[in-house]
Amino acid sequence: MASSPLLPTHCYPPVSPSLSTRSPEALISFTIQNVGSILECSKQRRSRHELLPHLAHFVRETYFKCQLSPTVLIVALIYLERLKTSLPVQARGDFDTPYKIFLAAIVIASKYTEDYSLQATVIRATIAPVFSAREMNEMERSFLGLIKFNLHVDLAQVERFVQQHGAQLELELGL
Repeated sequence: MASSPLLPTHCYPPVSPSLSTRSPEALISFTIQNVGSILECSKQRRSRHELLPHLAHFVRETYFKCQLSPTVLIVALIYLERLKTSLPVQARGDFDTPYKIFLAAIVIASKYTEDYSLQATVIRATIAPVFSAREMNEMERSFLGLIKFNLHVDLAQVERFVQQHGAQLELELGL
């Protein structure tokens, strides 16, 4: 029995959707815009932020270095939508908040969509010079708490996301 990249086989029938993109740049640009608009953040860099490149460069480099799949990124974007709707209107962040929520979303999405956490380990190793393991764990816990541990993403949600944004993201959903 083949496992699904979106649905654990122990809970759901084996449905194997695959997302493909004609241009990862469209998906990356959408992700950058989305991450940067979730909440208002400080523009002031502090000394601990010196290692952080521009957010666009950070997202792009993380995508390619970690070899993120479109599926992981779409699930992460769905989680980011959930985060945005759960935040209070007056929520504000530090300069590094967009980086942290992006990382938390992709780590959690990779753990959810994969039967193993190898990709999460690769992500952690890739960003280790910027954020420590302790900081990553804290990011994940905070993110999970804010979305109330609502991790389930079913095929219908992915289909809706692709219908809503697929043309802009140059995405195709194959079953």
